[in-house]
Amino acid sequence: MKRIFVFLVAGFMFTTLHAASTQSDTLENIIENWLTAGPVQVKMPVFANQNNLHGKKFTVADLLKFEDKKVKQPKVGKTFEGEAVRWQKTAVDKNGDMIVGAVKATEYYLFRQATYIHLAQFLKIEIKVKSNFYFELYVDGKKEASNYSKTATGKEPISKTISLKLEKGRHLLFIKALYHNDSSKVRWEIETTYKILTKKIQTPPVFNLSPETSMDINHLMNGKRLSGVSVSSTGAYYLLRYSEFFPPNGKNESWSEIVNAANNKVVFSSRYASLGNIQWIPQRNAISYTTKRGGKNYLISLNINSHIEKIILQTPKEFNTYTWSTDGSFLIYNVSDKLKRDKSGVYKIEGMPDRWPWYRSRSQLFLLRMDNLTSTRLTWGYLTNSLQDISPDGRHILFSQSIPQYSERPYYKQVMMQMNLATMKIDTLWEQNFGGNATYSPDGKKLLVTGSAAMFNGAGVNLKKAKIPNDFDVQAYIYDIKSGKVHSITGNFNPSVIDAHWNTEDKTIYIYAEDRTYRNIWRYRSSNGSFEALQVKTDVVNNLDFSHTGHTMVYYGSSITYPAVAYIFNLQTGRQKLIADPEKAFFKNVQFGKTEDWDFKNKKGLTIVGRIYYPPGFDITKKYPLIVYYYGGTSPTSRNFGGRYPKNLFAAAGYVVYVLQPSGATGFGQDFSALHVNKWGEDNANDIIEGTKKFLKIHSFINKDAVGCLGASYGGYMTMFLQTKTDIFSAAVAHAGISSISSYWGQGYWGYLYSAVASANSFPWNNRKLYVDHSPLFNAEKINTPLLLLHGTADTNVPTGESIQLYTALKLLGKTVALVEIKGQNHHIVDYKKRIRWQKTILAWFDKYLKSQNEWWNELYPKKDL
Repeated sequence: MKRIFVFLVAGFMFTTLHAASTQSDTLENIIENWLTAGPVQVKMPVFANQNNLHGKKFTVADLLKFEDKKVKQPKVGKTFEGEAVRWQKTAVDKNGDMIVGAVKATEYYLFRQATYIHLAQFLKIEIKVKSNFYFELYVDGKKEASNYSKTATGKEPISKTISLKLEKGRHLLFIKALYHNDSSKVRWEIETTYKILTKKIQTPPVFNLSPETSMDINHLMNGKRLSGVSVSSTGAYYLLRYSEFFPPNGKNESWSEIVNAANNKVVFSSRYASLGNIQWIPQRNAISYTTKRGGKNYLISLNINSHIEKIILQTPKEFNTYTWSTDGSFLIYNVSDKLKRDKSGVYKIEGMPDRWPWYRSRSQLFLLRMDNLTSTRLTWGYLTNSLQDISPDGRHILFSQSIPQYSERPYYKQVMMQMNLATMKIDTLWEQNFGGNATYSPDGKKLLVTGSAAMFNGAGVNLKKAKIPNDFDVQAYIYDIKSGKVHSITGNFNPSVIDAHWNTEDKTIYIYAEDRTYRNIWRYRSSNGSFEALQVKTDVVNNLDFSHTGHTMVYYGSSITYPAVAYIFNLQTGRQKLIADPEKAFFKNVQFGKTEDWDFKNKKGLTIVGRIYYPPGFDITKKYPLIVYYYGGTSPTSRNFGGRYPKNLFAAAGYVVYVLQPSGATGFGQDFSALHVNKWGEDNANDIIEGTKKFLKIHSFINKDAVGCLGASYGGYMTMFLQTKTDIFSAAVAHAGISSISSYWGQGYWGYLYSAVASANSFPWNNRKLYVDHSPLFNAEKINTPLLLLHGTADTNVPTGESIQLYTALKLLGKTVALVEIKGQNHHIVDYKKRIRWQKTILAWFDKYLKSQNEWWNELYPKKDL
């Protein structure tokens, strides 16, 4: 047993710790490793013996209750929160006793002790604390037990026992005790033990003094993190957007900070103000934003230097977004109008998009001049007019309309128009089936356009084998406004374009693109058509912005084992400086396993790119379960940190994680991405099966009988489809998967639009083989793998019925299957509490079938006889 004693010596009390070193799974065990802080003297308040307004006197126990300092990752040598006392490791002497400190016999003292519990599996555990003085017991910051009464001399100490259900990972056990001795004969004693209640444990708990841990759900969900970055017109200031979630209910804050680039000092923060649509005003060190005051909505400007605000516009109720002209003399904003449906509840659908709740909302463009703050309506009609760009000289705007047309894919056409703002004259630049985004060149004579390779009658197509390009593989073009000539600049450029910027200062085009599993920035040299990659500091760039003058770029992004950071980049010199690293302290004690690339050549001779995440503390002599993960949709699984399917979290849970990019992924060139078209799982499944088998053959540390797979959306479809093709997996998880291609095609909000790419020109009536033979539902009898189906009940992208119908089939077939619905959630699980439970559900399913650890799953979903 572990005991703390206090002995009277020369008018002082000495606290000692007695420790032993035995452990049993069924008996009480001794916690040997402790950090201690104190004793620290505390005093009763004056007038403690008087009654307060509620007729209550201040008692000795209230000293313990009042002390409300939260313990944050105690560590040897670290100062306790706000006090001079430091955490120290107790030193056990030869008798097992440990001197803690000296206290006066008649005073009040707080004594704190802490230890970390590290668990490799879900565990039920009992903690017992016994003392004849006051104490509180906390586990992970939550008070679990307390004793606010002191026993008399010679009486048996009071004990408190709690039963805990602890998930894998690190947990902090903290005891706060208060000593008060009104008699020198009373001994201060604290006794702490634990007992394991779980019957079957593979790895016993480890108690130690190290705050080091591996990534857990807390790291995934909480903490201050970057969500955006932008730079002022001159480059003198930059703006950082942050968000932070707080347990236990997921309350969150979002705010922006403006920083002086010269001295890195924050000059403005919106943390305690409700501001939206924050933008830099060109040619000035000023911002604009929307806010509500006195029950009315406004667009307001703020001078960063003087901090003077000015109301620009009292915004209409349906005000949406706005864009500044290059010189800041005017802005274009849009306002929505919505046609309400028949209130009878019986109404006719006017085409497939009319099922979308927002479809009957249309937005129109308005111009607001800064010299007199007057607005001019620019557009009218039953179609939305979307602003694309404002010309550098401010004389024209570029805007577009999207018109449904169902005779050929992609089932809409785009009309791109240029308006002369002085005369309101409109010139139609193009009207075509495949549309895109466009911005002006610095001289206003050309357009930089991004869109499908099929745009401009296939001007961007560069295919050697396939006939139809993958329209999600975005290309870039230069369009001459006067002549209408188009030049594809990325035909031989393998990365898939996310965005493009024609810089006004150096007249250079910068391409932000998906390059295999990286997201990078390139400089395009129009003189020779070459691309130069900028040497950014992150694996995945999430957002970037350029100053209007000067040579400044800012960007933020994350890397494979590091959360989001932001940099300021000098485009002339190539020098860059870190400007934000908000999660550094949060992840200070988090240990990650190593990562490495692992590629293979498939049977067709194509290189299939992959990477491995190893568990922290990986031991090559041991056997590990494996999780295989692959892309959803057609975008590759990037090297970003965190996310909805966090590979680092899976690795921290004791799994080796193999991520591969099967045929059809964008960012590898048009021929590779085109393999997604009209295949629906065929090449994907072959690559995943072949890659997994080769991985198992080469890596002897993998338990071949403990291999799982996981995917979402199209990846969820792949999980379902894979189980009809192979039995190499011991467990599978499909979130929002597609079980019947035809029902998804017809019922999902974007089913027919996604299928316009993935099933180009193929329909249930002309390609039954694709729609039936490639649908997991029609091959359900072949599924033998324990399959977990997850789905939000409000999913409009992939309807919940896709999981329900496969669940029904597998239950009737007597297969091992579970269906977990997440109420009220759409395609992504965004509700804070529900997402945590959803994430735990995935890990618990894999623990059950890949580690033979049923306890966590049974705790989450106890068996019910219904």
